[in-house]
Amino acid sequence: MKNIKNFFTLPNEVFCLMLTPSELAVLSYLVRCSDDTGICYPSIHTIATACAMSDNTVRKCVRKLEDREIISKSGGFRASKFGKEQNTSFIYELNPSFYNEGFARANLVDYFTKRNAQP
Repeated sequence: MKNIKNFFTLPNEVFCLMLTPSELAVLSYLVRCSDDTGICYPSIHTIATACAMSDNTVRKCVRKLEDREIISKSGGFRASKFGKEQNTSFIYELNPSFYNEGFARANLVDYFTKRNAQP
């Protein structure tokens, strides 16, 4: 998914994922911010401001997107030069396997239904 000039693209199949409006907004913002490798690092507050949501709502949406393996989140802390932990922005990655395989599936809804039914 490439950012081209002043717009970005989302696959049509994203509407088959049965995301809540908040989750769709957060996913869309992350896609908008991501580079060609699918990585971005906006803060929770930046996402919340851009999507007109509270920080807590964004955290819940990110957690749900992570649970469904649509995105991956890493980072959040780093060591300062004095050895103490400091907060940093998380690094978000759009999972390539999801975008390369998941959106290409003939019936994405069945895929997630079966996957979520497994113990």
